[in-house]
Amino acid sequence: MIPSWANRKVYSLFDEFIEKTILSDNSFLTDEENIITIESLDDCINRFIINYQDGDGDYYQKIKRQFNEANYETILTFAHVNWLWSMSPSDFKSSTKKSTPRRILTELGVEKQIEFRDGLYPNGGFGDAGPSIKFRKHREISFLLLLMKQLKLDVLNNSIENTEQAKDKIAEICIESRFNRKAEQSNIIDKSVWKYIPDGRLGMFNILMHLSKPNDYEPIASDGHKDRIRWMFRKFIDDASEEVKGYNREKQIFYIREKIASITKRKDFTFYDTEIRVVWDWGGNINTYDYEFSPLSALQYKKAIVLYGPPGTSKTYSAKEIAKNAILKYHLSQCTIEEYLAIVYDKQEVNNLVKNKIHRLQLHTNYNYEDFIAGIKLTNGKTEAVKGDLLNLIDNVVSKDKYPHILILDEINRVDLSRLFGEFFSAIENRNEEIKTSVGNFTFSVPENLLIIGTMNEIDFSLERIDFALRRRFVWFPFGFSFEILKSMIKTKQEKLDPKISDSDIEKFATRCENLNKEIKKSDELGEQYQIGHTFFSEIVDIYTQYSSIQGKKPESIFKKNGATKILWDISIRPMLDAFFGNMDNQTKQSQINTLEKVYFND
Repeated sequence: MIPSWANRKVYSLFDEFIEKTILSDNSFLTDEENIITIESLDDCINRFIINYQDGDGDYYQKIKRQFNEANYETILTFAHVNWLWSMSPSDFKSSTKKSTPRRILTELGVEKQIEFRDGLYPNGGFGDAGPSIKFRKHREISFLLLLMKQLKLDVLNNSIENTEQAKDKIAEICIESRFNRKAEQSNIIDKSVWKYIPDGRLGMFNILMHLSKPNDYEPIASDGHKDRIRWMFRKFIDDASEEVKGYNREKQIFYIREKIASITKRKDFTFYDTEIRVVWDWGGNINTYDYEFSPLSALQYKKAIVLYGPPGTSKTYSAKEIAKNAILKYHLSQCTIEEYLAIVYDKQEVNNLVKNKIHRLQLHTNYNYEDFIAGIKLTNGKTEAVKGDLLNLIDNVVSKDKYPHILILDEINRVDLSRLFGEFFSAIENRNEEIKTSVGNFTFSVPENLLIIGTMNEIDFSLERIDFALRRRFVWFPFGFSFEILKSMIKTKQEKLDPKISDSDIEKFATRCENLNKEIKKSDELGEQYQIGHTFFSEIVDIYTQYSSIQGKKPESIFKKNGATKILWDISIRPMLDAFFGNMDNQTKQSQINTLEKVYFND
């Protein structure tokens, strides 16, 4: 299935690539003929695989040695394979996709001016490939070279005559290479190719299977994701026929898809839908920021986490999503997978499930121990000890329910945490152990099902100022600016609006925002904690949609003179930077802001 978020251009480009380079010998990147031949592929294979030279240096330094004195056809063929490697993942920017084949030619010494065709570098794709495809780049590229040679051999013996047959064969080769690699020989792959097919997991197996047959293979590049999906939905396989139990992983996932679609009444669902992802993924969909361990998993193990970073980086929203996912995870353990799937797309059912289980406290400078734990209150001329918000929450709500309850402490940087928490420090470490309060002599314990999520703006309070006693009781997760989240937010905000900012302008704008934040991070006066959050940049949508009513003319590109990009700078970004630089002398401040302005407006 082609997901709704996919850029369909990647599928048509893939078909055209097959038509030009596999069914004929022509270049896809240029208008040249007789370039992608078996001879040029063999030369690439000899240099890059058979006579592989490891040694020092990065990818480009190594291929300089490997392709020393290679002819033009070989180098351009190798550039094509690198283009195919980068073309479809969403987490490769259009600029990266464009520069990848060009850099191959430059690094390998092609001096003549090459006219590359336009429109070959799509924004987005059908999903993220993740970092592994970059770490395994040599193996991924090796497989693509060998795949192209095998397809060329099949064209020569007339077993492939058109694009659809080529795509069928690509899927077969990927399946064979992934699940039958230990065999000494293959029934569908020539022995001259089979002997060099890389062992193990490759992202390109999954990417090419989906590009070739999107209705049969999921838009998932990660082998780990596919393994977890099959494992977490294994009940469907366990209850199936012996024939289904004998399927390979890909066919079993297709069988699982049909079962889920039948229960949810949604044929167009994806395994990355939040409702489904919470079943199989450790973290669900909360923030595409990269972590070695997900915030949701940490919350389940440690029961207390903090999300920290600059303002406008989705910390509060993500805290609520993590809380909801924690409740859904628990609910899944209390019912069958069929019962879970039957309600998970029903917003009212989900709202009823999480209702009164997520509790948010907006902290501020006047909120203290007496409000949170216990304090003294004057009533009818007499003083009496009263329980604070935490103790009331435990007594009246949490202790009466087996489901998890999540307390979100928003902006913990605004209070004296050591004083606010008081006995809570010990209580969250020694759960279910009664502790007496210093005011009122109340006894309380923190139950296992009370989970804590704090949020903190680093501009107001750096992590280094948090004492060790507090830091060790929480797992801390940085939330920074995200290029991908910004693009997603803009597209979501303008989904039902007209006119819309074009995809190419979104990509260009997000790149400018990312470059601005990189410059802020490098600044001695500011640094990473002063990076501007994606929610602030997403205001570009509001400015663009209001442009005609305020300016009295139809909006064009956001980059037009005095257009939306300039307005956002004037009314939001520049004033923010002015505040960030604080009491710096005016001349130096203006110089710093002017430097950042040039970065923001530079393509």
